Amino acid sequence: MAIGVTIEPFVVPPARGWMRRRASTDGQRVIAIGDIHGRWDLLETLIRAVEQHVTTGPAIPNQLVFLGDFIDRGPDSRRVVDFLRSAQKNSPRVHVLLGNHEQAMLHSVEGNSDAQGMWLEHGAAATLRSFGADLPHPGEDNYAFGARIAGALGAETIDWLRDLPLSFRLGGYFFCHAGVRPGRSLGKQSVEDLLWIREAFLDSERQHGAVIVHGHSVAEDIEIRPNRIGVDTGAYRTGKLSAVILSDSGNWAISTQDDAAPARRRMTGAHS
Repeated sequence: MAIGVTIEPFVVPPARGWMRRRASTDGQRVIAIGDIHGRWDLLETLIRAVEQHVTTGPAIPNQLVFLGDFIDRGPDSRRVVDFLRSAQKNSPRVHVLLGNHEQAMLHSVEGNSDAQGMWLEHGAAATLRSFGADLPHPGEDNYAFGARIAGALGAETIDWLRDLPLSFRLGGYFFCHAGVRPGRSLGKQSVEDLLWIREAFLDSERQHGAVIVHGHSVAEDIEIRPNRIGVDTGAYRTGKLSAVILSDSGNWAISTQDDAAPARRRMTGAHS
């Protein structure tokens, strides 16, 4: 299966009103990658494309942010997890954020039956297979199932997941999995909103104190708004994994897509 790469420049539209300064990355470059959902094939190609692209730009520090939901649904969650753990261990400029799918898995490990039910309905089977674990056995209680999940993941992976941050901020950008609650300061956002919020955030035109870069809510293309950038293009479903490259010298949208789905090159938002 062939995987193609598209790269396009874009501009974040300035906010309305008298404050029309564009968001800054404080002289650094930030690469933010959307929901991977076990698609190692797309991620591997995307990382290579990003590495090649940044060599053509200014020699400035790079920060790499993964926006959560890197497990479930796709076939290679374990390979993705191993890569992210290694990348984060090797560089303080790699930031892996927690997503709601990782949260559900952690709660499942603890024996939470509601979390287990929800997780199993939303792609857990693929993750379990990739870690060599079975679905719940007939008559198996939730704590025994949680213990089996823990055994398959291993203590080091579980500890790593538990330590993942919910957000990362640089300059005029704030990175998180799902979004933020409009009207609440960025430092006082709830875990629930950072991992789960949808319409109240997506439909808001309110400024949040920074441009929010997020995943979680699937769109056909990268969404670019004055107050937010949505980077989840549904890799597990569409075969398209996307990222944005942000810097004071220019922004780029980059996507990898397999040939099993129609190519989509149109961007939603403003182009330079």
